[in-house]
Amino acid sequence: MKNKKGDASVQKPKKKFTWKTFGICLLIAQGLCEGFALAEITWLDMLPFKYLVVINIVLAALMALMAIVIFRKSKKTGKGPGIGRKIISVILVLAICTGSLYAGMFAMKVRKTLANVTGNQTDVRAVIGVYVLADDPAQTINDCAGYSFGAMNTESDFEYTTCAVNEISGVLKTPVVPTGFDTPDDLAGALYSGTLQAIIMNESYATIVEDNEAYIDFATRTRLIYECVITDDVLIANGFSPKGDMDAAAVGDITAEPFILYISGSDTRSKILNVSRSDVNILMVVNPQTKQILLINTPRDYFIPNPESSSGAKDKLTHLGIYGVECSIKGLENLYDCQINYYGQLNFTGFETLINDLGGVTIDNPVAFSSKNVPGYSYSQGEITLMGDEALAYARERYAFASGDNMRGQNQMRIITGVINKLTHSSSFLTNYASIMDDMSGMFVTSMDSDEIEELVKMQLGDMADWNTKSYAVTGTGGSEITYSMKGTKLYVMYPDEDSVAKAQQLIDKVIEGGILTDEDVA
Repeated sequence: MKNKKGDASVQKPKKKFTWKTFGICLLIAQGLCEGFALAEITWLDMLPFKYLVVINIVLAALMALMAIVIFRKSKKTGKGPGIGRKIISVILVLAICTGSLYAGMFAMKVRKTLANVTGNQTDVRAVIGVYVLADDPAQTINDCAGYSFGAMNTESDFEYTTCAVNEISGVLKTPVVPTGFDTPDDLAGALYSGTLQAIIMNESYATIVEDNEAYIDFATRTRLIYECVITDDVLIANGFSPKGDMDAAAVGDITAEPFILYISGSDTRSKILNVSRSDVNILMVVNPQTKQILLINTPRDYFIPNPESSSGAKDKLTHLGIYGVECSIKGLENLYDCQINYYGQLNFTGFETLINDLGGVTIDNPVAFSSKNVPGYSYSQGEITLMGDEALAYARERYAFASGDNMRGQNQMRIITGVINKLTHSSSFLTNYASIMDDMSGMFVTSMDSDEIEELVKMQLGDMADWNTKSYAVTGTGGSEITYSMKGTKLYVMYPDEDSVAKAQQLIDKVIEGGILTDEDVA
């Protein structure tokens, strides 16, 4: 090719990809990775401002350091870095980028898993099961065409049962008209006697009927062949209005105002947290200004009015859970004349997972014992460290103690105190935060929103304060009564000791008002 003068055209020399260009690319990559990490950590909003300042300084220093390492000329030759420094530069930038990406991804995962835990809770109102006898030939609901069905005929279960019956009728493609029964015992009895071939019953009642000696073998003598999950959408589709959730009672500033958290231990080992009995009922009264925590345990068999009853009929506290956590909250608010601001609900599988992910909890066990409820576990007196399965067996035991349920409640509060100590004095929770939340997905829900949890974590990281944790258990005496949930059947109940309830109210008020509790206060 020639130019206008006829000379051969002069081709411009190609630019070489120099170390300087490569170094600039390295710094850009490092800056992008550091920027991603900083953005995610800032968005997470769990670190105090002073920590963010330190992170910014460190990231800026790393950028400056790598710029020096990459571009500083050799003092001996006056030229750019040698091959050794180039290799080291690449390795260092890769390490910084990897660390930054990990930090950013970790913060992102924490934010997402926190949203899963707080982003409500669940709209599952009930799970209605279809049960047949264990030796019945039916293996699926489709095998039950033409069967005689029975169902609960109570006001509290009417909407859920109707939804379930409609669903079953749709599956079988024929109308199902169940015989109505007033109590779970009568319904189970009709199945046992052969009067019915299948029963439609809220699965929460399946554990309650076992309290009656006549049906203690319900779990093994019957077989669950179908489940109807009743959600808000299902209720609406069947023409019903969903029940309202707990009235908003959140405090304005969770790091400055006292609040009460209801801790509910759900009586289920499912990996999905369903409506069920509440075996653990503890109020955590927190004053973030005085760093005071009070744990109030209420025995599961406490005989109190059931808010579900329009006439104020009494029930065992554990049974209130089958009508939803809101029912339990209202029952406890009425008992202690207080306002519960939040709840946290955890089932047995989630409890084990939490303890294991924390690396175990250490407690001060007041008396040595061997578990009778779950054989194979023994606990020595004094300071002991428990893993998930050991902690669960410890928290559930009552038959090994003369005081029964009272001692069980105190042991449950010892476990919770151990968890609090681990959360506030150990880095294991923070380093394993994402995996803990991920592992307990579906097994733990809370009415706190993610911003409130983030503020609590930020507060604790900011001052690393020691909390004064005290516990108190209300007491009572045993008896036998017909309960709202089990009409026609007398069950063991605990009559509240009014003096202990009044003392619990005084302790709650003292913490709310800014007082500091002593061992004598909770004795």
